[in-house]
Amino acid sequence: MLACCEGPDAARCFDICGDGTRCEAGRCVVALAAPAPAVAPAPEAKSGKRGRRRAGVAAADGQAESGDAVVAYQPVADRHIPKYNASATTVLDPDAGSERLGDGVVRGELRQLEPAFNACIADAVAGGVDVGRGQVAFVFGLTAKGKVSGVTATAPAKLRDSGVLGCLRQVVFSHRFPTYDGPPMGVDYSFEVEL
Repeated sequence: MLACCEGPDAARCFDICGDGTRCEAGRCVVALAAPAPAVAPAPEAKSGKRGRRRAGVAAADGQAESGDAVVAYQPVADRHIPKYNASATTVLDPDAGSERLGDGVVRGELRQLEPAFNACIADAVAGGVDVGRGQVAFVFGLTAKGKVSGVTATAPAKLRDSGVLGCLRQVVFSHRFPTYDGPPMGVDYSFEVEL
């Protein structure tokens, strides 16, 4: 869990919080920009076709438009991403060492992912989705080759139902961590979403 220190130095967070986050009450919190104001509709020319929307006009049902086609927010499909199972049987390589990635290395890698996490949330908000707020918690596995073997993400119902978790899981799953000489390891990570 990525939490800043408690006590008098909590405001500094010891540089744990990265781009797109801020330290608040001892935790790294996602800091999103306010959504862009809606564009005033342009006057429609009489084209003889009814029901056709114009480019740049925001739909009232949570859909954004591109050109003449209506484009709704499309959650990222994450069915191909395995869930992490800490109790699954793992075959260990007898020639592997006992090394594991240190907490500082893992935090540094996760800090690099914060702009992508923010983009997942911002895309949903820009598409008119109410993502809510709360803590997103990940548990994922790493192999010695730095590949993520599976990702499980939990969040409050509104965040979960918004479709954002698929994008967040994809960000973690597609990231390559540094290689190390040791057995597979599990990582816990969380952050707060506050809009």
